[in-house]
Amino acid sequence: MIALLAALLLAQPGQTDTSKVVLLGVSARSQTADTALIVRTAGLNRGQALTPSGLRIALEDAIRRVYGLGLFSQVEAETSRIADGVRVTFAVTEFPKLKSVNFEGYRRVRKKDLDAKVKTKEGEILTDKKVFDWEQEILKLYKEKGFLLVKVYHETSRPDTLNQVTLTYKIDEGDPVRIRDIEILGNDHFTDEQIEIKLTNRQKEWYRKGDLKEDEFIKDLDRIVDFYKQRGFIDARVLDYDMEFNQGWASITINVSEGTRYFFGDVSIVGDSVMKEADLRKLIRYRSGEPYNTKHAQSTLQDLFSAYSEEGYIYAQVSPVENVRSDTVDITYQITEGSPATIRLVRIEGNEQTHDNVIRREISSLPGYTFRRSEVMRSQRDIFNLGFFDDVTLDYRRADTAADIDLIYKVKEKSFFGTVGAGITYSGTDGITGYVELQQPNLFGRGQSANVKLERGSKKTNVQLGFTEPWLFDRPLSAGADVSYYTYTYDYYDKQQIGGGLSFSRPLPLDYTRAYLALRVIDAYVPPTSISSSYKQNDTLFSIYGDTTHKTAFRPSITFTRDSRDYIYNALTGSSTTYQFDLSVGDIRFHRHVFDMSQYFPLFWKFGLMGRTRLGYITGFTGNDRIPVYERFTPGGTGVDGIRGYGENSIGPKSSGYVIGGRAEAIFTLEYRLRLSHQLSFLAFGDAGNAWNSIDQFSFSDLKRGAGVGVRLEIPMLGLIGFDLGYGFDKDNPGWEPHFQVGRTF
Repeated sequence: MIALLAALLLAQPGQTDTSKVVLLGVSARSQTADTALIVRTAGLNRGQALTPSGLRIALEDAIRRVYGLGLFSQVEAETSRIADGVRVTFAVTEFPKLKSVNFEGYRRVRKKDLDAKVKTKEGEILTDKKVFDWEQEILKLYKEKGFLLVKVYHETSRPDTLNQVTLTYKIDEGDPVRIRDIEILGNDHFTDEQIEIKLTNRQKEWYRKGDLKEDEFIKDLDRIVDFYKQRGFIDARVLDYDMEFNQGWASITINVSEGTRYFFGDVSIVGDSVMKEADLRKLIRYRSGEPYNTKHAQSTLQDLFSAYSEEGYIYAQVSPVENVRSDTVDITYQITEGSPATIRLVRIEGNEQTHDNVIRREISSLPGYTFRRSEVMRSQRDIFNLGFFDDVTLDYRRADTAADIDLIYKVKEKSFFGTVGAGITYSGTDGITGYVELQQPNLFGRGQSANVKLERGSKKTNVQLGFTEPWLFDRPLSAGADVSYYTYTYDYYDKQQIGGGLSFSRPLPLDYTRAYLALRVIDAYVPPTSISSSYKQNDTLFSIYGDTTHKTAFRPSITFTRDSRDYIYNALTGSSTTYQFDLSVGDIRFHRHVFDMSQYFPLFWKFGLMGRTRLGYITGFTGNDRIPVYERFTPGGTGVDGIRGYGENSIGPKSSGYVIGGRAEAIFTLEYRLRLSHQLSFLAFGDAGNAWNSIDQFSFSDLKRGAGVGVRLEIPMLGLIGFDLGYGFDKDNPGWEPHFQVGRTF
């Protein structure tokens, strides 16, 4: 409330409006608010001379300014006349401050959901508008859950000495409104069930609650219209609807008008000169004689525009002109091509830590280039796959010149750029492991990666130091160096290894393809005292005692990869193909070949299919060259050689009852994925694979099979977390095997 007490300003008999009154003083009266703030906000100065009407206007403006602070529920201006002057005192009634918010009467929702809707801060000013808005948010929450009969009241306690109050919302939930039945009238061509399956609100069944969601109901009416328009009834509409409520149940009647059913007719393309008409016709998603489908018509229009965008004609106009004859719609696409757009400038926005050049070097759509949609999308993907950003969006802005365009890549940086800490991880491979780690994948915002890691567990000791420069000498040449000390306890022996090396990589002319060169030196050793006493030393097939001396080897390797996945940590589209060729000379002599290919097929909505094939072969240069047990293929469990449903490293040829691994392996995987976001996906999988002493022993009938379900979750500072539950069909004792990993990317 705003009040003005200015009785002394009423003109006395005979007094003219030209007489002046002087402000002798301006003060304020409040409970806890700063009076100097009130006076300063009022904007009146001592010594001002104003006419009575001018003073009245000045006081009204001053009251509005003070009230606009949002601190007071009432502001009054009190005046007192002294001779030819006047004193002004602003008297305010303050809004209380919020001490806490309580909820009473809630049973069907969680308190944390209420807290999420009513976002308050202790000590904030509690206005009537805030109280009302929060009440509406509570009502909205309940209505989303089907409680349309909910009532919400509020009470505030008496202010304490600090003018603080407790706000309490009292909730009468009522019963949820459920849908008893939905009846659709006027639907001559489709049954009620065919239409209702497209709706969010559906009647109750034994397997469905049937809660009425009020906010979704209006959208359901649009869904009915869309249902008809995708089946040729382009004039269909909802005439009206009726809801009858009876003791928590709703009966819904919807009246529709189907109209005439239309069909696609002839298609013409006019104005095309850059693109061949035959190529454009391949983009048309419908055929003459099919029922008119608005979705297919819109998709065709988008595909035609995308085709021109790919050639740089981003300002091309594709206008469908429809000619209706009886129940047939002929469509003519009138194309105004214009000139191809040239990229004038490329801007980066949102990167507070990552340097511009780290992002720019991933961009293939550069200034001066003709705009191509595929290159822009590729650039967006490559920036996202740096792993530094939660999101990468693209904005287009038309430049001042007619045929130019500006590109703005907007990035949202992750809340962390590395980890410094200690903790405990668990995996089926390594058991429980404690670690201390310093990892920085984007060192100083330059895209460099550095890591120092110390791990110690029941099975493993691991010390790693590494550094990678992704763009050496500002060229697309990656270079890295690392040193490591590693020990691991297998079922019947321990392995110790120390090593170090250099690695280099650069992109190849073939799209999405990169070549890697690694040069490593290792020293590996199996302590004789670590070998299990149950291992038979004189086994004719293989003896691990041949690996109980220190063996030093030089390891050059070459790897070729082609990776077009949309997101490397949780892909749904694209493919990844790798061929790795390893050489080992010195005390350990062999050559190893590994081929790994994964293909991702998007299906519908957020579902996709992934198929993977992994083939490996290792052999010596001569028949006398020995392949150590720790270099052989031992599939099982998770990881690159994973076959889920089986224990880690549990598949392959055996000696003395223990797995010694094979010289050849084959692994096949099929996954059905639901990726709800880039950070969360669920999957059902089937794995099959084995390892053999010789490549000649390979047989599809000799594959170990596993199947199950799993989940993948990317968490800041931990990386990818996964849990798989697999059933091994071909184990000695078929059954379920859990696989859990945290702190690993796989």
